[in-house]
This record gives sequence, structure tokens and C-alpha cells, in this order.
Amino acid sequence: MREIDVTGLQCTQAVMAVLREIVSMQNDEEMRITYEEPDARRDIMAMVKRRDYKLIEDDEKLLVISK
Repeated sequence: MREIDVTGLQCTQAVMAVLREIVSMQNDEEMRITYEEPDARRDIMAMVKRRDYKLIEDDEKLLVISK
């Protein structure tokens, strides 16, 4: 499982950091995303829906997604 910490990054910066990492992932590989900014969560979730990634877990300040 890959891990990325986007704590301190604003909305677009957080999404871009996740996208840079997810493009090199294999199908069904999971990524654990730690965040702090509520707007970063909103934008990451929008990207997950737009690109048909799978949301595995949605806890406080933690998202787990797969490709």
C-alpha cells in the first residue's frame, strides 16, 4: 500500500500530489492519503469520482483509495 501525506497542502495542491502518485500505481493497488484541510478532502473525493477510482476507507483525516 502506498502512503501520501498532503497535510498542509491546499485543495489543488493536494489533488495534484495524489494524481502524481496514483498514475504509477497498478490496478487494485491501494493508496493511504493523510490530510488535514477539509477542502483538500472535498477536492480529492471529487477527483476520485471523476476518474472512477475506488474509495476503500473514509475516516477522519484519512482516505484510502484504489486505482
